[in-house]
Amino acid sequence: MVTSWKLGLIVLGALAVPVLDNLAGGAMRIQDVSAALTLGLLLALPVEFAARAAYRRRVRRYEEEARRLRAEAERLHDRQRSLEAELRRRKELLRLARIREAEAQRLLRQQERAARRMSWETGLEGSRSARKAEFSPDARAMDGASPAGFEEMVRRLLERDGLQAEVVGGRGDQAVDVLAVDAANRTLAVQCKHTTRGRRVGSEVLYRINGTAGPVYGAAQSMVVTNGSFTRDAAAWGKRHGILLVDREALLSWAQDADHVCRIVALTPPY
Repeated sequence: MVTSWKLGLIVLGALAVPVLDNLAGGAMRIQDVSAALTLGLLLALPVEFAARAAYRRRVRRYEEEARRLRAEAERLHDRQRSLEAELRRRKELLRLARIREAEAQRLLRQQERAARRMSWETGLEGSRSARKAEFSPDARAMDGASPAGFEEMVRRLLERDGLQAEVVGGRGDQAVDVLAVDAANRTLAVQCKHTTRGRRVGSEVLYRINGTAGPVYGAAQSMVVTNGSFTRDAAAWGKRHGILLVDREALLSWAQDADHVCRIVALTPPY
């Protein structure tokens, strides 16, 4: 639109003629002023119309440009949403692929472990006669042994089954009589309790070895072996604290029948 200052310039320009004529000595009449104003307005109207038309054209161009920019922004926004959705989809696919890969590896490890266990179990049965020939004391030999002799029997049984074992019992042994190390370099602390007349081993024996096996000897596992039995409280306490218990029945199967120690108690087999 034409601004007021532009319209004022047009009007002043129209009035300039009678004013200059008056200054030149002529008399300025009201008719001259009215005619000048009319002329100024007539001159202003085309300019006003042209300015309005130009303004409308600019407004249309601005509106079209704004619509184009809005459409472009919406297109870019849609593209961004599409890319974000694709990114989320690919992340989910990657997560599922990793889960499937981890599951496949877990199953593969289980299969390999099962195959090794089967091979180990087969080997155990095949070597039972050799173990029995190597060392398999019977009940009479174990019951008639001295406490020190009983500790030596347990050591030899562990070595027969592939562990490295030594007797550490005696004064100041801190509740551990035999230390053994398996093929995986794990230490087993063993307390040997030789009894007479089928006496039962109580919980206090388990308390002592549980307190010294790890802190004193660095053992990952502790075990108590007896040619007698365990009280009900001792059996429950040992199970609760992960102490391996070998009573008379298990000992006879281990020694006399030449079964492997990893099948007598829940020791991890060396495979």
